[in-house]
Amino acid sequence: MNKKLTFAVVGGDMRQIFLAKQLYLDDYEVFSFAIDRFSFKEDVKPLSIADFSKADIIILPMPVQREKGILNAPLCNTSYKLDLIINSIPAKKIVFAGGVTEQVEKQAKRNEILLYDYLKREELAVLNSIPTCEGAIELAMRELLITLHGAKVLVVGNGRIGSMLSDKLSALHADVTVSARSPKDFAWISSKGLDYLNTNKLVGKLNDFDLIINTVPALVLGIDELSNINENCLIIDLASNAGGVDFDYAEKLGRRAIHALSLPGKVAPISAATAIKSTIYTILQEEKVL
Repeated sequence: MNKKLTFAVVGGDMRQIFLAKQLYLDDYEVFSFAIDRFSFKEDVKPLSIADFSKADIIILPMPVQREKGILNAPLCNTSYKLDLIINSIPAKKIVFAGGVTEQVEKQAKRNEILLYDYLKREELAVLNSIPTCEGAIELAMRELLITLHGAKVLVVGNGRIGSMLSDKLSALHADVTVSARSPKDFAWISSKGLDYLNTNKLVGKLNDFDLIINTVPALVLGIDELSNINENCLIIDLASNAGGVDFDYAEKLGRRAIHALSLPGKVAPISAATAIKSTIYTILQEEKVL
């Protein structure tokens, strides 16, 4: 690998901290920005917003922003607008980020920045699903009033996370049902010996579940669906952005609904950082930078 490369790790949670450490241990020069509430023992140097030119590769967090276009930087003492960060990066720089919006992509293109959304890579999406599922199960074990063994569980969505989660819950002897929309998904769910529901037709079919875990980034548990959920049911929403649950109505009904975002950074930041680093190295090798 090219030991002359320098990296700037910007914002983010514990994943970014361990990513910076791992890059340093790989013998790269590493800078950090918007990570104030952590002291690196390694020689990871702080960087100012005016000095992004010092780094060859800039790594923004996953997800890249919070509400109102703010850089996702929970360990920073200052809030930065993401567009300010993008405008501070010199043209032709290679930038990585996770969960990039169309607006950010357009801004990067206008600024002639080479932006890669590493979350769009299949290898990272799969590896990222593992701590997400483990974190969801840990949360369910902590918050449920019963054991997962024998619990009636609905997993909404049969994508990477939904499919993996249903397998792990089944291994714990939960009574798992998966909801999806396509006949192909219904077939795959049935092939695993699981029951299925149509996500578009959940109204009136949710009262028996002890736990509902949503993975769909669109409103799937609205007023009509929530009205049919029993009072002891725990709802965990893993979907990004606004999620898939009407949280205001759930609160009005007195239902327990938890929006569990960024679980990899909370439950397994070292594993998550390793997956991000590996994906970034692969992209750099593909682009002949490494």
